[in-house]
Amino acid sequence: PSPASNTQTAEEVRATSTITYDLNANHTAGDSYRWVVRGGTIDDAGGTLTVTSSGDSSIVEFVVDLVSIDVDWDTDITATPIGSAPGEIIVQKRLGGSCASELQILDITMWNPATANLDLTGLITEMCSGEALGFTVPTDLTGAPDPVADGFDVTYTYAATGGLTDLGGTPVDGTGGTVTDNDALAQIPLPDGLVNGGASDETFTLTITTVLDDFDDGGTIGATATYVITVHPTPATGDINSSTSLTRR
Repeated sequence: PSPASNTQTAEEVRATSTITYDLNANHTAGDSYRWVVRGGTIDDAGGTLTVTSSGDSSIVEFVVDLVSIDVDWDTDITATPIGSAPGEIIVQKRLGGSCASELQILDITMWNPATANLDLTGLITEMCSGEALGFTVPTDLTGAPDPVADGFDVTYTYAATGGLTDLGGTPVDGTGGTVTDNDALAQIPLPDGLVNGGASDETFTLTITTVLDDFDDGGTIGATATYVITVHPTPATGDINSSTSLTRR
């Protein structure tokens, strides 16, 4: 008959991460272990293990004192905006090479690395000085373990040439902020407008600098995404001149 099994509470990991798993709490010297990993690969960086494959499983047959393994969760997850895939670790041990234990099973959910890409569809790329913007920039997010409970923090900055200001006269160069959004689509606010007081075109650039989500326990994940608007200056109209007038100039 199939051996009895015990399934633990599932865990979440990042796809492409490498994590160590062990049974140290119940290990006795001389015990041997069989490890089966689905959705990932048992890492044999030291070259001392014989790792075989069967379907989507990476397997190490009973090895004495192999109480821990490193697993490369290398499944390619392509679903968007929130992508995940299942994985599993199964381990069984033999006491001193004789009696076999029940199967210990740990279910795994793999999540995409967090990314943020600006959705520039339909957004303006140039404007006249003094025009109001009046819109936000949608940001497509991937990788949150739970789009409701965890969400993202997207940090962004504004950079501008030529001393661009908003409609209230506040410089926009080097300013920015953080958007915390529990949806898969964060909205990054822009200034109320852009004023170019110079004589030539200037540029306004929105750049995403950091993407965080709760799953990464406060760690940062680098991201690069930019949106550039060219701001044209206000042309000089000039004086109105007449060919005949009673007004002396």
